[in-house]
Amino acid sequence: MTQPLHQRTDAILRRLLRKRAASGVRKVLAKTRTEDIAAAMAVMTRAERRRLFELIEDRERQAAVLSAMDTDLVREATAEMPQERVLDLLGRMDPDDATDVVEALPAELRIRVLAELSGEEHEDVAQLLAWPSDSAGGLMSPLVFKMPETATCGEAIAALQRSHEEFETVFYIYVVDARERLVGVLSLRSLLIHPPRTPLVSIMESDLITVSPREDQEEVAWYVSRYDLLGVPVVDEERLLLGIVTVDDVVDVIREEAVEDMLLMAGVQEDVDISRGSAFGLARMRAGWLIATAIGGIFADRVIHLYDEAVPIEILAGLIPVVMGMGGNVGIQSTTIAVRGLATGVVQLSGAWSFVFREMRVGLLLGLLYGVILGGYGLVSGWPDPLLGLSVGTSVCLAIVLGSLLGSGLPILLQRLGTDPAVATGPVVTTVIDIIGIFVYLNIARLVLGFGAF
Repeated sequence: MTQPLHQRTDAILRRLLRKRAASGVRKVLAKTRTEDIAAAMAVMTRAERRRLFELIEDRERQAAVLSAMDTDLVREATAEMPQERVLDLLGRMDPDDATDVVEALPAELRIRVLAELSGEEHEDVAQLLAWPSDSAGGLMSPLVFKMPETATCGEAIAALQRSHEEFETVFYIYVVDARERLVGVLSLRSLLIHPPRTPLVSIMESDLITVSPREDQEEVAWYVSRYDLLGVPVVDEERLLLGIVTVDDVVDVIREEAVEDMLLMAGVQEDVDISRGSAFGLARMRAGWLIATAIGGIFADRVIHLYDEAVPIEILAGLIPVVMGMGGNVGIQSTTIAVRGLATGVVQLSGAWSFVFREMRVGLLLGLLYGVILGGYGLVSGWPDPLLGLSVGTSVCLAIVLGSLLGSGLPILLQRLGTDPAVATGPVVTTVIDIIGIFVYLNIARLVLGFGAF
């Protein structure tokens, strides 16, 4: 009986592999789930992964482990594998899993494998490869349990019993007309609780939620989440049923999109993998967005130097981090809320500006609160000029309001331009707000302290 992955299973496997204890490895593999074997491989060296994969004697299980691997690991595992063996493993997978593996193969091997696939397999894989990998067409499985609209519940149950091995999962029965166009759907439960002679058309749901094969995977995930679906049918312009995206694929999409957004919000490339790669390579991946921060710091320094002779910088300098920090932190809060709202559908582009104005009002209230706190502190702390407290309080208030405006508005603008709004967070927002905050702070100081506006 297989068990969930123990926290030390990967360490145990690595130790056994180093000792070349093949029998011990096989015993651990026999008690470990397929998905957990693939996960353990991700933290192993290349040599350890190769040895472990070879010790999986059952070809069906090898195929399952291969389909559960990340793209880079699939490419590595198949790079030196004989073509005949790759074809054998692909033939043991469902079409959608086989497509993912074929897409990850080295270019030359992919071409040869596609040419050698059997007629039906080639057709299924070629159809799925025709769509972008992050679209509904790239995610869907063409294996769909469907019945003609003339069928009864009894006929559907008999058909499912005859062909159940063909389908990975059956959550719904899809009803099609004579031209294979989708006309309705009913749940497996509904099929079982009605008498065998009940026509499917009399109990099916005709108000369907469908997606096109070019629909982005985030939109598909949103439909599944909003309407609590176990699967979403994929249809073309004529409503021909092409396939189905199941909830297990959607869970993977949600995880991938969440990781991508978190990395982008931190200013890190979305394809960074901390488990592999050299320190130089990982540093290069993370360096890009930090350039924006460095350039922003240089601009901020230039702005400060513009006021060298106009304001007492030595007095104001100690409070610059406060103004920058308050505005930047509120900006990141607003951006995070905006990105999350856009991802979940709570914030719609059609009514996005009402959201922005609400965030500005929130920023104004926060600005007034912390402006009064910091301004009051200045009045009682013995600063050289009591008006300096008024300057700081006003600057913090404006910096927070501007941070709310930019933080909530920039993701929406990027979404309208067709760019991932998550790139608006992190270095972009903080750098822009820092520069604006310094500019506002020093100009207000000039006005309040009687030095005249810049």
